[in-house]
Amino acid sequence: RGNTNHWRMMKDPIQIHQRQLDEMRRLLRERRAPPDAQFNACEVDTAAATLADGTFSVARPLMQTHPGHAKVFCECKDWVSKWPEDRSWCAIPDINERFFNHPYNFETQGSKSGY
Repeated sequence: RGNTNHWRMMKDPIQIHQRQLDEMRRLLRERRAPPDAQFNACEVDTAAATLADGTFSVARPLMQTHPGHAKVFCECKDWVSKWPEDRSWCAIPDINERFFNHPYNFETQGSKSGY
């Protein structure tokens, strides 16, 4: 699967520091094509659109999928967290309880779970 994009979507938003957001924006804005790319090797190769105020947008339109797309869903059972709270949350056996009734490893408003 060389020369393909690998997008990772997160189930839930997470809090990050402003420096992390700034770095993600910089990486998206200044992306360069890999040296072995068929087009634009080692050249600026971003899909970001520069806006009039100097900022940019990487918003993607909704896409249709087809059998050629490799769709993979990963969750906590696919890796072991170093955090006890995450491991405890992942141990909830009922997937509906874990994903819908108690979607985080901490109590949230409306959660009736005792985990």
